[in-house]
Formats: sequence, C-alpha cells, structure tokens
Amino acid sequence: MTQSRAHRPSGGPLDHDVTDTSVRGSSARAVEPGGPGAAAIGATVVPTGPAPTRRAVTALQRSAGNRAVAGLLDRSRPPAGLSGVQDVDHRHDDRDRSDQQPVDHRHADLRRAGGRRDDGRPDRRGPARAAPPHRFSTTDSTVANVASVFGATARGGAASMMGAVTFDSSAFAAAVARPLAVTKTGTDVNLSSATYAASGTVRASGPAARVGQYEIGFLQTVYESSRNFYYEPAGHTPGLLARIAPTFFGERKKVSDTCSSLPVRDGDAGFRPWYGPETVFPFSATDPSTKNTAMQDTPDSTQPWTVGSGTARQQLVKTDGRDRFRSWLAVKDTASTNAIMLNYADWLVDYGTTVTFNSASPAASVVTPTATSGARVTGTGDGTGGQWPLHGDPVANDVATVVESSW
Repeated sequence: MTQSRAHRPSGGPLDHDVTDTSVRGSSARAVEPGGPGAAAIGATVVPTGPAPTRRAVTALQRSAGNRAVAGLLDRSRPPAGLSGVQDVDHRHDDRDRSDQQPVDHRHADLRRAGGRRDDGRPDRRGPARAAPPHRFSTTDSTVANVASVFGATARGGAASMMGAVTFDSSAFAAAVARPLAVTKTGTDVNLSSATYAASGTVRASGPAARVGQYEIGFLQTVYESSRNFYYEPAGHTPGLLARIAPTFFGERKKVSDTCSSLPVRDGDAGFRPWYGPETVFPFSATDPSTKNTAMQDTPDSTQPWTVGSGTARQQLVKTDGRDRFRSWLAVKDTASTNAIMLNYADWLVDYGTTVTFNSASPAASVVTPTATSGARVTGTGDGTGGQWPLHGDPVANDVATVVESSW
C-alpha cells in the first residue's frame, strides 16, 4: 500500500476563473439610432418623466415592500444599449440611508440567467450568453506580492524572475473500478482494490523564467485504514460472556492491518511532499508551459487462512474494514516545500467479504465480497476541498502495523 496527510499551502486564493459576461458588455455598449443593434431594440419605449426620488422610493418601500421598489427602479431605468445611455451600477444603493431597509434586486439575477423578471414580463436583454468552458485558475500570490513591490523599478532580468505565475487546470479526472480483487494461494488470501487512477493537465503562464521554477505532481493522504480478518475455531459457538464482552472474554481472533497513526502522508518516504517521483514533471521555462501528470494506487492486504495450531487453530470466516484517501493535483515552486492545490478526489476501498473455508484445500475456499465492498471515487472538486495534505514524513508504509485482538 502506498499511502498521505494535510498541510496549508502558501499559495494564493483559489478561484473559479468563470466570468459572468451576461450583464457586463451588453449593458456597456451604446447603440447608435438606426445603426447595428438598433433592430434588436425594436419597439422598446423609453420611459418618460423624472426618475423616482429617494423620498418616493422610501415611501413606496414602507407601504408596498421591497418587490414594488425593485419594479419601480427597473421601470425608471432606461433599457441597456440605447444611444447615449449607460447602465449604472446601483450596488451602492442596496440600502436606503433613511431607514436601512434592503432593496430586493432578485430580478437582476433572473436577467443574468436569461429568464423572466419577477414581475412576469420577458427579459428585454434576451438570453444570457453561454459561459466559457470550465477551468480552475489560481495565482501564486506570494510571488505576486513581491512583484508588486519591486516590479516597477526592477525592470529587465530581475523583473522577469519575480512576476506572478498563473496556473489553469483542466481535464482533471479520477476513477477506479468497483470490484474487490481476491487472490488465493494454499497459505494466504490477498484482498485488493482495482487500480485507482487520477490525471490532469495544467497550463502555467507568466514570466518564462518564473514558470520554469515550478513543477506539477500529485499528493495523497490516508485518513482511514483498517483491513480486518476474522478467525474462529471450526464449529465454534461463542459463550454468553464472549458475546457480551468479546474484547475480554472472546476466544476468536481478529487480525487488523492498519496504521499506527492517522492521518498520514501516502507516498515514497523522503520524496516530500509528492506521492511519488513518477507523478512529478517540471514546467518548461516558457510562457506558457503545459504539462500532464497522472498517479495510480492499488492498496491491498495479505493474511493467512488460519492462525494458531493444534487445538488452538482457527480459520478465516470473514473480512471487513476500509481505507479512505484524498489525492490532490498540485503545483509547487521547486524552492518551496509547500504545494498549491488545484484539484482533489476522495476515494475509498471497502474490504468486506464472507469466507467459506476449505480445510482440505484452502486455495479452493470461497471468498464472497459483500454488497458494499470494493473501491469507488466519492467526490471530486477544485482547490483543497477543505482539507490540507500532509507534506512530511512518515508515510503510510512506515507506520503500517498488524494488531491482534479478540472478537
């Protein structure tokens, strides 16, 4: 089993780089009478009369409520795109200063969605423009802050080494087949997940020299790890005390393959913070530079068919337990020990089985996975996902241990 943990990176804010363009742009363009775009306005009538005063708005707000105020403000505002008229940002008017009551602007959200206004009339602006393809973007803000201080004066080589680098992540994917794999020999049984695989593509842009100082890779943390193998003597029936308090009075044996400390970093010892060198690739010293990376993991556990000997011999009757992981696609400045998380995936392996032991030929024993057994990806997303990977040692293989108890 190759296994990991959580650490707060020093990278900057992680934001969805998706811009709402349905209002911006369409409202900022003025249309010449009779010129391009005039036909789109058609029979739109520009309201006449003065705009409502704040006193009138306040009075209406107190008597008829926020929805009426929203309709009044909308009817008094010229349609976007008319000659000589600019859309005014009314965000500073969200509260009336005389009584501090909020104004309802929900009709603006409906415009952006290309739907109908909350007063039932069609949206004159038309349907919203399609959103740009999804991508996740972040900027190394530590470097950006340095650049903001020195960039104006450090022209030339120094400036090219200090500018901010932006990372755009796309095509992130994580998958694992469901069935639990069972491998049997004459002495042992091995339970294994299918191979978990994650991959992604990252485009780094900024000063070429700075881009070349970054690398891409995967990290992984183990948050839960317990593979339990249950044994009992042939034909055994536990007594009353064993059923009430098996830890103290039970005669049946339980062998648990687990980790002595959790969470723990998963990967190669000493290769901090990455999962393994096979996942790490340096960016080229170009603007931009695009790199792909991938990782694989196949956790498993092997235990004997029987424990003890002679009259104390016990045979395997069932298994359970699970491993729970989170892996991250990340980038890192080679001079730093902290990675910047771009995407994550949660996944787990359930080791539940029932066993019909064949004492004459153990390799012919029947191992039947339970309905919940096997591996699956339970969630994916952008950024850290609210958890931070461990960057240091030890790793899971270093703290793996086998614990015997009664059940």
